[in-house]
Amino acid sequence: MAQTVSTTLEVDPSRGVDQPSGRPHLPFKTLTAALVAAQGKGLIKLAPGTYSSASGERFPLVLEAGVVVLGQESSQGEGVIITGSGPVSGQAGLSATLVVTGGGELRGVTVQNPQGIGLVMLGGDGMIRACRFRQCGGAGLQVMGEAHPLLINLRVEGAAGSGIRMIDQAKGEVRNCILQRCSLGLELQGTAAPLLRGNQCSGNQTGLRLAGQGSPVLRQNRLTQNQQVGLWISDQARPDLGQPADPGENILRYNGQLDLRNDTSLSLVAVGNDLIPQTLQGNITLAASQRPDPAAVPSPLLDQPGLETKTVAPGAVATAPPPLPPTPVAAPSSRFPDLTGHWTAAYVAALAARNLVKGFEDGTYRPDAGITRAQFATLVASAYEDLPGIRGPVTFVDVAANFWAYTAIDRAQRRGFIGGYPDQTYRPQQPMTRVQATSAVATGLRLPAAPASGLAVYQDRAQIPSYAVNALAIASQAGLVINYPDPAQLRPQEPITRGEVAVVIYQGLVALGQAPRLSTPVVTLSPAVQGSFADIQNHWAQDAIQALLNANLVRGESDGRFYPDRAMTRAQFAALIASAFSPSPRRPALSFTDVPPTHWAAAAIQTAYRGEFLSGFPDQSFGAEGAVLRVQMWVALVHGLDWLRGQPIDLGCLQRFRDRDQIPSYAQAAVARASQLQLVVNVPDQALLKPNQAASRADIAVAVYQALVRQGRMPPLEVNRGQ
Repeated sequence: MAQTVSTTLEVDPSRGVDQPSGRPHLPFKTLTAALVAAQGKGLIKLAPGTYSSASGERFPLVLEAGVVVLGQESSQGEGVIITGSGPVSGQAGLSATLVVTGGGELRGVTVQNPQGIGLVMLGGDGMIRACRFRQCGGAGLQVMGEAHPLLINLRVEGAAGSGIRMIDQAKGEVRNCILQRCSLGLELQGTAAPLLRGNQCSGNQTGLRLAGQGSPVLRQNRLTQNQQVGLWISDQARPDLGQPADPGENILRYNGQLDLRNDTSLSLVAVGNDLIPQTLQGNITLAASQRPDPAAVPSPLLDQPGLETKTVAPGAVATAPPPLPPTPVAAPSSRFPDLTGHWTAAYVAALAARNLVKGFEDGTYRPDAGITRAQFATLVASAYEDLPGIRGPVTFVDVAANFWAYTAIDRAQRRGFIGGYPDQTYRPQQPMTRVQATSAVATGLRLPAAPASGLAVYQDRAQIPSYAVNALAIASQAGLVINYPDPAQLRPQEPITRGEVAVVIYQGLVALGQAPRLSTPVVTLSPAVQGSFADIQNHWAQDAIQALLNANLVRGESDGRFYPDRAMTRAQFAALIASAFSPSPRRPALSFTDVPPTHWAAAAIQTAYRGEFLSGFPDQSFGAEGAVLRVQMWVALVHGLDWLRGQPIDLGCLQRFRDRDQIPSYAQAAVARASQLQLVVNVPDQALLKPNQAASRADIAVAVYQALVRQGRMPPLEVNRGQ
């Protein structure tokens, strides 16, 4: 957006001269005169000083397209001060210091206007960069009309109105700006719909206020410590707070009344943001930051012939979390007879082998019995005895020196695992709850911080007490939380059992690197965690589609249907790959001629391409809306998950398919490998591959699900393969 200039003019209010003009050895005294001399083009360089009515300026100063006004960008305009106010032509009631039209640019100055607005932008694609706006009686900046500017690296402080106000049809981008001590940090009205990225709004009355009918995009913003509300939405505003393939990554925390207030009648979905459920108001759905597919099960894309194939060792995982669990450690079946078949058996056995847990006199362990706070303190003190103390002793009035767990409670408290109540009691005989135990281990181990948005995977997250939100987010990220039988139910306030405590304690050892990860029982999410689709009932792919829906990997159309027998686009398939496998990049990004940055799946397409699942075409197009063939689906999954290289490929397994001669030669090895891995599901005729037929949404759902089964991330299903 930066302008190319052919003329450079200098301005210095302390030594410049406006009349007579044209002196080559002297700068102009006023910016007003320099703007006239520039005649709509060129660079105007401002020397440090104050530019005001007292120095001869006439306000408002108008920057037209082609003019760049430059102060001190490195200091964000410190020392280069423009202060004053004047009526804006054609805008009744507006008084401003500067007016920018067309593509005018302002860089590295400080703007002050106690009587009105610091800067008004009337249309165009101008740029305001590295500037400060202070002591403005109205807004710091007001963007209006159809302007679509770039506002970058600005600091707006103490505006009586809004720090940045965008109205009418304004768009553009607001990036890396700091807005503090304003009535409203950012304000959007009308149909304004800019991209807001990396901004910080703190210490304002309200951080960001959205009204009207706009649909701005918010990414990586921090709306924190505002006096009233972090983000306030009203009228028919429809902000984009994250998409399945493009998480919002906004932080809305520690605001005085609410972090997010939705006063609209619309349901707001926030994907991948740091939010606490207890600080939200209105119709808001939080989605986990695991990049689910934004438009139902996508369709795969062909990796072109000649692409180098890569493979992982058997059982390895080429994706981000959740990792494939290592070989399970067998639990001695005779040690505790009541653990046979119990889901916590391996964890209890592993702790028993370290002499950290013991059974009862009758030889049982009683995994479903509760545990008291005293027993819990004893266990964490023993399990993590190598950790140093981090705080001084505390005397609990209900824990006598001769109490059997006195020493353990003291050690656990000093190491930061436990604390008492405000009345100086510890209440050692009370049952330990699930939230207390999990939070205690996460806090005591001092595990890395994690966004609270990770708690969105739990249906009952609203039951998490405020004090435990951060600790539970940390515990979830570190793998301490394993919920049985329903992974989506945290049950925070329930008493924790002896078996469940063993799981949390052992997972803490894993997080410290002091124990190997154990395999856990594969648990199916409860039916209809997120509802279902009316048109998949009794469909041959129903179970796989439902499981992907429960895992938040697919969504249906706006009418609530999935349309399992429709073909899928390559863009949709890229989105599913990005959400299901989160591939790490293996090659540089590539710009596709038919995928602009504004395309809904642009990020997902790059993720799938860089992960070597998908490729484009020789003309550098991606064919985002094209259908995917069944053979392309298998090739993409096998290549992207590295399930070819180093593996013996038996092409003989293709003999059972009557139409094997239709498999392209470049794809034969991949299809054979897909068949060996049970990714190939042919319905209704198992002997017909139909490799060059468009893959349906059901075909792709099943193939992706089977790949997740292969990775140990989903339980095997009995697929109704037909006759």
